[in-house]
Amino acid sequence: MKRILLASTALAMLAGAAAAEITWSGEAVLGYNDDDPIGPDDDNQGFYWELDIDVVLSQTLDNGLTAGAEFGFEVADDNTGQVFEGSDYVLFLESDTASLFFGDTAFAAETHWDAAGDMESDGFSEQDGEVVIRGDLTFGNVEGSISYAVTDADGDIIGDNSSDDVDQLSIAAVGTFANFTVGFAYQEESIGTNGAYDPSVANGDFNEAEIFGIFASTSFGGADIALAYASDQTNDEDSLGIEVAYPVGPVTLTGYYVSESEAAGDNWGINVAYEEGPVSVELDYQDDQGTEKVGLEGSYDVGNGIVVRAGYLTEDATEDRFYIAGEYDLGGGAELLISYAEDDSNVDEDEIGDPEYQRGTTVEVSFEF
Repeated sequence: MKRILLASTALAMLAGAAAAEITWSGEAVLGYNDDDPIGPDDDNQGFYWELDIDVVLSQTLDNGLTAGAEFGFEVADDNTGQVFEGSDYVLFLESDTASLFFGDTAFAAETHWDAAGDMESDGFSEQDGEVVIRGDLTFGNVEGSISYAVTDADGDIIGDNSSDDVDQLSIAAVGTFANFTVGFAYQEESIGTNGAYDPSVANGDFNEAEIFGIFASTSFGGADIALAYASDQTNDEDSLGIEVAYPVGPVTLTGYYVSESEAAGDNWGINVAYEEGPVSVELDYQDDQGTEKVGLEGSYDVGNGIVVRAGYLTEDATEDRFYIAGEYDLGGGAELLISYAEDDSNVDEDEIGDPEYQRGTTVEVSFEF
């Protein structure tokens, strides 16, 4: 049945078309960083450059459906473009109420799940390189999805030793009724290692566990309130969370509390965000099962396309990270970035703070087209 579905989709996409479109976009980056790399992610030392191209192909079929494909390819990555490497390939077929995606696309649970705070048991698999087949359906105010993994992030299929063609069924839906939004998400337990197929090794954000979750949110008296429950069936653990956000003028106060079944303890956090005119400041405090995390980040729009940013983050008052940066909008999709960042913990390295700056001094020019 699965092979018939894919074959039928391919035939539909080859049918006569009423209109066809090709959209090109891309980004070019040239930068310099003076820091010595330590981990596998902090790999920019000295000059670095890259050029990526994204393409969207679409056509309207005679029956009104829209068929197409999206993909990107890396023209240059610290070289002069001798090797073109493709990525992010997605084949799609869409109508007003239903869609089918195949390729580098998100799982169903990942698409619709909405947590309430920092929940330990809602570790739904996050797609990062796997080949996925996903169907979406809209019925009135309800949107639902179903998906399967076809390969792991290394491109290895389920394996010759298995009768399965796909892995880890994922189902999720969300609906809006009056002033309430409710939904659920579910993923079955993965078959795990099977020959070359090994999803949790190829992608660290792939969770082999069976997980179920429900969530709801509403607005009351100016406050946004969210509730969520998640259960990790494989490890017999669960999380129950509540999150409330309340605006007071230019300030938004957000707090959450999550009751955890794990012996390590519960999670809670408070966030205070201020934004008015050119000033934006955010103070965030989290108690992650006994680990204290504090972050203070802000920005100031000087004008004439110049934005100054600064931030300080610490974990248990021992692992400190800070940054200061300036961004200058050159117009036409071009931007100049100058930043300096430190990471005493050597954990974030090239993702320091919310802007995800590189450690050390960075000078970078980027172009979007």
